[in-house]
Amino acid sequence: MGARISQDEFLKRAEQRFGDQYNYEGMNWRSYKSPVKIRCTHHPVQDISITPEKHLQTLGGCRHCLRERRVASLERELNRKSAERPTNNQVVNQVVKPVAKISSKTVSKTVAKNALVDPSPSRLSTPKP
Repeated sequence: MGARISQDEFLKRAEQRFGDQYNYEGMNWRSYKSPVKIRCTHHPVQDISITPEKHLQTLGGCRHCLRERRVASLERELNRKSAERPTNNQVVNQVVKPVAKISSKTVSKTVAKNALVDPSPSRLSTPKP
């Protein structure tokens, strides 16, 4: 179990961790584990009720800031993945490679070569009586 800290120590640690992101003026201090009301300076929509302990352990408690962080993180991830993914032109260039043209002479020679195979009856198997 962590050591209990005073209100002054909490305010000092919160200032070090969050800077001026939160306003602690309306806070009614009871203990380190009792909920207090703080306000986000970026989103002063409503008071945030959080224990001083959780406030210092987490990202602060403002759900609007948390949503913005998640969106920014997802955008970074999507941008990173799209940078790794090849474009359509790159895919086409990789898949479609020039094919060597086959002349009719090459086809004729191949057909003639295959036609020279001797299908003589001596090679065919005949049933023995």
